[in-house]
Parts: sequence; structure tokens; C-alpha cells
Amino acid sequence: MWVELSYLLLTIVNFLLACLILTFLGKRLGIHESQQAGFSSSLEVLRGMTAFLVFGAHSTMYFGLAPKQVMAASMGELGVLLFFMLTGHLFWSQIKAGKYDGNSFFIKRIRRLVPIMLVVIATFSFLDWIMGGLPIPTAQQLVSLFRNFGFGKVVASTGDVNDVFTKDMYLRINTTWTLRWEWLFYLCLPLVAALARFRCVTVFAIAVVLMFMDPFQITSGGTDAVFVLAFWLGALSRSLEDFSGSWLAPLFTRSGSVLALLIGIAATGYYLVGGPELVQKSVRVPVMVFTIFPVFLYFVVSKRFPDRLALPSFQLVGKVSYSFYLWHLGINYFVVRIMARLFEQPQSPTAFVLTCMAMMVIGVTISAFTYRFVEEPFLKKKQTQHHLNSHYKGAKQEAL
Repeated sequence: MWVELSYLLLTIVNFLLACLILTFLGKRLGIHESQQAGFSSSLEVLRGMTAFLVFGAHSTMYFGLAPKQVMAASMGELGVLLFFMLTGHLFWSQIKAGKYDGNSFFIKRIRRLVPIMLVVIATFSFLDWIMGGLPIPTAQQLVSLFRNFGFGKVVASTGDVNDVFTKDMYLRINTTWTLRWEWLFYLCLPLVAALARFRCVTVFAIAVVLMFMDPFQITSGGTDAVFVLAFWLGALSRSLEDFSGSWLAPLFTRSGSVLALLIGIAATGYYLVGGPELVQKSVRVPVMVFTIFPVFLYFVVSKRFPDRLALPSFQLVGKVSYSFYLWHLGINYFVVRIMARLFEQPQSPTAFVLTCMAMMVIGVTISAFTYRFVEEPFLKKKQTQHHLNSHYKGAKQEAL
């Protein structure tokens, strides 16, 4: 158990070190933590934490120090569940506030998500081609390359990994799983906006699971239905805010939210290390989506307390989290192989700690640069276009 817990401790240490690195790089690259009106520092911090939970799972999976890997894998699962809750919360908030605009939504999402995704996929595809000996691509390989850019599964891959020129069991391009789900959620959003009421969205979510998924697949390792549930719980958290002045008022206080945080941590921790022996992911994920929900509520309630989770360095991790999420798998893949040559015993605790830290330092550094020079320019274009559209609408109304 203690070895498993050391995985979590190392991930926390790496997160804090990343805060220091980004504080240094942020000043030199001109990355600022300030945001436009309506920004929530607590949710930005949560975004960074979810990325590091996923990193914690993927950076420790190369090592056999804890054979059953329950804690290592669970960190990633918890990160994904929290991220999906965050996505559901943010976009249901848009809909309830009447700010969802179907004419501009997908353009904004493309500007926010696609440029850095193309850079990362192109980089690792090029490195894969070099490792494969620079062959002339076959028709099948060209199709596989195209699928990498569209969240598709590569033809004849090893273990469903999106490799093309060199076959390996470890994933290097981090788009074919959770990002695919996020985009499917975006495609459903216009219909969700049309439904407007939360109870209608609930019926819609149940219908989607029953018509397009097998709700009983969770007993054999499938998690699709759980992802829909995570989105729904995120939307539920926004609907619960409507009762913050009545019967849920105790929850939306400082002490109430801290109590929810402690309950969520205790329930999840007991389930993972204090309860019955856990092995199968299919058993863990459907339970953890409920045990971690009180933790998510803590971050939602914290929107009301600007002084909470307001450290600029924490927010910087949230800013670069999307770049970090995309880069880290490929970086981990190469770093672990390079570091293994430096140690006589690559599986030793010393090699384990230093390798994970090297993965973090390289990943965070590259992410800071790509945020500044790939992501941010497109975000500024989006904000400029929004300002121009608002000015145009105002001028049009005056003319009328």
C-alpha cells in the first residue's frame, strides 16, 4: 500500500515543482495568470490538477514497483472523471446563462483545441517515421496518419495504439481516447441547448446510454456509460448552484465545501486502499465517479471565494494543462528509454523518481512554449473577433 501511495506523493511533488518552473517561465515568456471577466480561478486550478493526475498515471506505468498498479491507474481515471465533470459544468453553465451561441461555438472550440493538437500529432508522427527508418509511406500508413489527426484508431496497430511506422504497446499520441469523447460531447451540445431543462437533459443522457451503449459493459471493463454520467454530474453541479440560497445553503459555505472535500477524499481513499482488494478498472471507475463528486463540488463552490486557490502559479499550471496533456505521453515514451540507459537498475526507486521528474520538467517546459506561441495567438484572435462581433451588433442596433 505504501508503495502505491508513493505514486500519489510523487505526483503531488511534481505538481508543486511544475508551479515553480511555470512561475519562472511565465515571467520570461509573458504568460500571465489574469483572465477575462467570468473567469474562475478554482476551476482553472482544477484543470491543471486533472492533467497532473493523468500524468501521474502515465509516468508511473512504466515501472513495476507496485505490481497491481491500482493507485497509478486510479490517478488517471480520477483525472479523466474530474475533467469530464468540469466540461459538463462549464457548458451547462453557458446554456443556463443564455451565452451559448451555436453560430460561433465550434469556431471557438477549433481555435482553442486544434492548433496545438496538430502540432503535437505532427511532431510525434514525424519522430515515429524517423524511428521507422524514413520509409516511403504505404497507402495503409497514410490512412493511419490521417486517422491520428481525427481521433481514429490506426489500422493494424499493436494493442489499439496509434502507431504507424514502428509498432509499440505504449501510446505516444494522446488524442484517441478522452479527446474523442470531448468532441462527441461538443457535437451533442446544440441538442442539449435546445432541451434547455436539466430534467430533459437527464432523459437524453439515459436515452443515449441505452440506445448507443451497453450499460452493462462496466462489468467487463467498458467505461463509456460512466463518461456520460461524469458529464451529467458536472451539469448537475451547476443546477445545484440554483439552490445555494435555500436548502443547499450549508454546502455553499467555506466550511461546507471543505467538509465535502474531506468526505470525497476519504471515500475515494478508503475505496482504493482501505476497502476490499481492487484489481479491475471496471469495478473502480463506476464507483469512483460518485466518491470523487464531492471533491468536484468543492472546486465549484470555491468560485464564490476568490481568495481560495488564487495562487498565480497554480493557475499557470491550469493554463498550460491542455498542451501538457497532449505532450506528456510522447515525452514520457522517449524520456523513459533515454533515462533507462543512465541507470544500471532502471527499475530502482532512484531511477523511478528521477525519471518521473525528468518527464515532468521536459513536458512542462515544452508546454509553456507551445502555449505561448501556438495556443495563445489563436486565443487572442478569438477574443479580438468576439470584440468585433459585439461592436458590430451594437452598431447595428443603434442604426435600427
